Amino acid sequence: MIEYVTLALLGCLLGVITGLTPGLHVNTIAIIGISIFPSLNLSPLEFTTIMVAMAVTHTFLDFIPAIFLGVPEESTALNVLPMHKLVIQGKAMGAVKLTAYGSLLGLGFALLLLIPMVFLIPIFYYGLRGFIVYILMIAVLFLVIRERNKIKILWAVVVFFLSGFLGILMFDLKALSATQILFPVFVGLFGFSNILFPLKNKTTRIPQKNFVRVDIDKNFVASGFLGSFGGMLVGILPAMSPSQVGVLIYEIIGSDIRNFIVSVSAINTSDAIYSFISLYTIHNPRSGVATMVGKIIDIDFNGLLLIIGVIAFSAFVATIIHIRIGRIAMSLLNIVDYKTLSLISIILILSLVYIFTGFLGIYILLLSTSIGLLSILTGISRTHSMGVLLLPTILYFLGV
Repeated sequence: MIEYVTLALLGCLLGVITGLTPGLHVNTIAIIGISIFPSLNLSPLEFTTIMVAMAVTHTFLDFIPAIFLGVPEESTALNVLPMHKLVIQGKAMGAVKLTAYGSLLGLGFALLLLIPMVFLIPIFYYGLRGFIVYILMIAVLFLVIRERNKIKILWAVVVFFLSGFLGILMFDLKALSATQILFPVFVGLFGFSNILFPLKNKTTRIPQKNFVRVDIDKNFVASGFLGSFGGMLVGILPAMSPSQVGVLIYEIIGSDIRNFIVSVSAINTSDAIYSFISLYTIHNPRSGVATMVGKIIDIDFNGLLLIIGVIAFSAFVATIIHIRIGRIAMSLLNIVDYKTLSLISIILILSLVYIFTGFLGIYILLLSTSIGLLSILTGISRTHSMGVLLLPTILYFLGV
């Protein structure tokens, strides 16, 4: 028992590293892990414990860079992410706490619904399989129309197809594997572009409140429940991201920023547990870590219960780490220059992309970054860039 606790803590440490490193996805470490697994003196269950703990911790800590990196001046507040708006209001710790609460609520509801979902996920998956392409097309249409303004709708269509054609081209490349190619693509679309854009603006140090009270009310609980259900949808619908499902839920729960943050956090973390339930029930995992685990072990119900236990333990540890690192990051906001921090992040990202994908990855990074910047400059939701996965998936289901 102590051995598994130690391995889970090791996984939590790896999750902290992947979560705090801009552009370093947990799947990248999972790929490295599976490649060196034969040389490790670990059983499949022991290795699984490390990977699961890493995946769960990552879903908590990856909000820290999203909250604290690339905060512009107040005049451009409408162009930044919802969490950045709280930072601009001096409520960075509020954003940290909201993401922690959302992740815990999503995880809690996923655990409560564990047994029902073991039966419901196969029913949903096989029942919807013939309609998945139409569901994806309706979701894309809804997200585009949601822009409302005609010019923004046009730009949303342009970004969707540009990113979609990029996805088609990327998957046709033989020089890199599908998993490798997604690293620079997603870093460019959603990470690198978000760091580069604020560099042109004048940045200011925004005083942060040392204590921000966040009371959990019935709306938070409802958002957490909807987020947990959304995590299941992410696990069933191919190519749909937590942010896209979060936007759909956003239309249901209204325009409150705090509830939106809670729901997206819940989606992100509950998706981790549903991925392993999908691996157990339909043998079709929807996350990179679950896929890696599926390659080395056939999960039975006892194995699933072990994974659930590791997830619960890791979530407890990750919550404590998330809050403490959030406080450290908040204190740095008043002493670290944003542009210096952004430049350090840029150098780190370029180094990681080169190490894992070479010069071809750098080229792909720059190409995808241009599309990501187009979304920011035109003021449309960056969820349209998920066309990089959605368009190839839709065409695949249509037999094109």
